[in-house]
Amino acid sequence: METYTEQTGQAANIVSAGTEAPFLPDEKEGLSKDLYSLPSREILDRILRLERPQELIQKLASEDFFWLVKKIGEDACLPALKLASLDQWQYLIDLEIWKRDRLDMSQISRWMNLLQLADCKRLVRWLLSEGQAIAYYYFLRTVEVVALETKDGVNDLPEGFFSLGGIFHIKVVDQAHRETIENIISAMAAEGFEQYQALFLGLAGILPSVLEEELYRLRNVRLAEHGFLPFEEAITVYSPLKLDVLKTGEDKALVDIIHDEEVRAMVPVYPLDQTGIENVFMEVVSGVRDSVFLDRLRLEFAGLANQIIAADGLIGVDIEVLVQACKKAARIINLAIEGTCGRDLSSAENLLRRHPLITLFRVGFGMVLTLKWKAERWLRTSWFYRQGLEPGFWGDHRGGILKGLLARRPRFYIGSREEEEYRDFEWLSDLNECLEVLGGLMVLDGLLEKISEVPRIEGVLKSPELTFYPLLFNFWARLILKMEPSFSGISLQQAKNFFSKLREGDIEHPYGMPGF
Repeated sequence: METYTEQTGQAANIVSAGTEAPFLPDEKEGLSKDLYSLPSREILDRILRLERPQELIQKLASEDFFWLVKKIGEDACLPALKLASLDQWQYLIDLEIWKRDRLDMSQISRWMNLLQLADCKRLVRWLLSEGQAIAYYYFLRTVEVVALETKDGVNDLPEGFFSLGGIFHIKVVDQAHRETIENIISAMAAEGFEQYQALFLGLAGILPSVLEEELYRLRNVRLAEHGFLPFEEAITVYSPLKLDVLKTGEDKALVDIIHDEEVRAMVPVYPLDQTGIENVFMEVVSGVRDSVFLDRLRLEFAGLANQIIAADGLIGVDIEVLVQACKKAARIINLAIEGTCGRDLSSAENLLRRHPLITLFRVGFGMVLTLKWKAERWLRTSWFYRQGLEPGFWGDHRGGILKGLLARRPRFYIGSREEEEYRDFEWLSDLNECLEVLGGLMVLDGLLEKISEVPRIEGVLKSPELTFYPLLFNFWARLILKMEPSFSGISLQQAKNFFSKLREGDIEHPYGMPGF
């Protein structure tokens, strides 16, 4: 049976190597080595006990701050929100308040409430300046405004309107968040009455659909800097590359880390250090002592994980999805490394220095796609497919392997070996196992097609729980017993006779079934 390594002309150089936990510097601008591994409540307590907690929080990359909020929990994150910078707020809001290309009012209201509870004064200042567009959209959807230049019409207004200056009379439409909205409006009037009046005066001339489109454009521009590209651009992360591209010299697309301590302090730490897996890639990362190289890896990895999330259409997600994106990136990168360097750590580090992580990811994914395409080519001409059967026909393991290969984003079937039934491809052995199973399916499929030419099989295949085992077993047993060729079952006595024939010549258990 050919292996994946033989198929691609690459020799797998397997070197035994130990594994360690992913490396974190002892301190990165006050960030403790084990901060993110602590329980959520202890993380916040640890930060608040620092001498200058605001300085620590605001020096975190926006990605790290987002992960921190998710780790702590939205209901407990008010102290962290209060200490955060406006840029960190903006990144958080950009990820949280959208469902694909549409604003989600329930999420807008939720985060407006959390931010006003954390620091209402700063929220109001932001809404009256850089965040004015989101303020317009928020109030267009949550309040009704009537402008009265005189007091004559006040008595004619329905119940529920209030005014802070006698001109604009406001009624909160979203009663579920009435207190939050009234608090924000009152704080606006107190912060800058003229700005408050200008904002509500401008509401009448704004079309919500046009505003939403502009907000989406601006949000995409901001998130693109973090790897969250528009879908049509993000999907290029799954464009396969051949293994040969890694044999060339240094890739010109390498990120040039600026040697500026303030810039390097904003490099995301969390994504690369929270994959929770052990492989060649992560072992190389754990051994890196060159801080500039490590920051380059962190920056690239965070951008790659974000691009994967964007390509999968999962922007605005919980921490588990973020973790899964990081695991996918680390596993598929490892596949490209093993396919090129085996498990030689020195060669693997040299490979990482010469090529950006996205190139390695595309190479690894290309290795998986090569196998997927082979499965699809066989499937189109197979007997199994022509009979309208599902992958489960081949049993749990073979069927699970085939189903994973045929998925839009192929994954490796592991059954009950780990927590999940499927995971992303990580090792050459994963590909080799799938290749071996696929080769076996081709043989079994050809055999079943051949023997199905003798007896009628159409009626037998109608059962949704049918697998190939009884078809093959029953047909073979009937041939050995010199019965009429058929896929029908045999009786208990016939089964005993069948096993007696198989075991002829065997003296004791285990039976070798000589001759068969």
